[in-house]
Amino acid sequence: MNPMAVLSCCALGLAGQQPPSIEDKVAAALREVDPARIEATVRTLAGFGTRHVLSRTDSETEGIGAARRWLEAQFAACVPASGGRLEVAQQRAEMPCGRPGLPKTLPIVNVLATLRGTSDPDRVYVIGGHYDSRNDRAADGAGPAPGANDDASGTAVALEACRALCRQQFPATLVFAAFDAEEHGLLGSQAHAQALRAAGARVDGMIACDMVGNALGMDGGRYDGQVRCFSYAGSGNDGPGRSLARALTFAAGRHVPAFGVKLVFRGDRFGRGGDHRPFSDAGWPAVRCTELREDFSRQHQGELVRDGRPYGDVPDYVDFAYAANVTRVAVATLAELASAPPPPLVVSAQLRRDRYDTEIVFELPDAGAGCEFVWRETTAPDWTAVVAATTARVEELRPGRRKAILANVCLDDVVVGVRAVGADGSRSRVATPPEPGSEPARAADAPREGR
Repeated sequence: MNPMAVLSCCALGLAGQQPPSIEDKVAAALREVDPARIEATVRTLAGFGTRHVLSRTDSETEGIGAARRWLEAQFAACVPASGGRLEVAQQRAEMPCGRPGLPKTLPIVNVLATLRGTSDPDRVYVIGGHYDSRNDRAADGAGPAPGANDDASGTAVALEACRALCRQQFPATLVFAAFDAEEHGLLGSQAHAQALRAAGARVDGMIACDMVGNALGMDGGRYDGQVRCFSYAGSGNDGPGRSLARALTFAAGRHVPAFGVKLVFRGDRFGRGGDHRPFSDAGWPAVRCTELREDFSRQHQGELVRDGRPYGDVPDYVDFAYAANVTRVAVATLAELASAPPPPLVVSAQLRRDRYDTEIVFELPDAGAGCEFVWRETTAPDWTAVVAATTARVEELRPGRRKAILANVCLDDVVVGVRAVGADGSRSRVATPPEPGSEPARAADAPREGR
């Protein structure tokens, strides 16, 4: 049973007429997710032969140029459904590389579709996969590199999420991204993160989907009931990235209960990196979603024939129903967060000295939002309790700043947090108080390349 299934909120700013519920909003988006369309995307991208960053750009049927133009057209096809609100563009940049056998700089082209927020457009949520590919020779821009799972699957998730969400309006902005040159140093995602920072965007969440289509492990087992979610944290098990990861588990439990999210408290797979890293380095909440069990023998492979069957990173080994479930989790998470008020600012927390009560001082950026309080044991991976309005006493300290008292919640033994609640029932990320002596939730324990 999902421990967060029973929800309660403190009565702050939730009076008045209720808009359509977040459950109805998410359910409508989830009905749009189509495994057959995901399959068509993966097969089309793999059909370009290679999408290496140095492959052909002068063909409509081969190479990375054909792939990016096709992706741009697919995103553009969503514009009418959005009522013209979706903006589709190529983002071009010259990025330093320095990899052996490659030029010192590489021209990169990201394909971006932006659904501008209605009332809080500077708050941004990004979902992306990388559309470039490579084979076992990193500098080979001509040889076959179908890249069906790595990472046509993640690119297909981002495109399908756009198709599912573009018909709706959200207070915050959603960006659906197909990143270039992940395989040669996360160059496309670096360029995008730099551009967002230069534009003054407040990125409240970035979800990188990379290798989200393989459900068969190298041990012969089938692993199609969960997706792994990696997140960075400066210390302990908390920080913005971990908060976003727990937002995924919340959205999955609430809206996609038949499919789970496995929290992995490591920035990425051991010794490797992905497109969420530049966003985490910028101080923004960022996570990587990837399949539960990778098959390393199919990654960075051209198409081979073994026992009369195609082998390598080809579409025949992608589980499109599994990729569709990953898409549903991403769609539910994006809809929740972009619909909700921005997360609270938790100023401080302390344990009272006369009883085992925890006091939390916090601010709600949206004065009309509601909120709720959550907690978990320090060793628990996810939130296990919601503190009800009847349990928490909330006091106004000054305009915009409040103090909540959580009775019989011993701060020494638990982690507490505050989550904003919209009038439609949507929930923001959980904000936690700073740990004494802790560093910002940034990480430097993973390499800056996609492998």
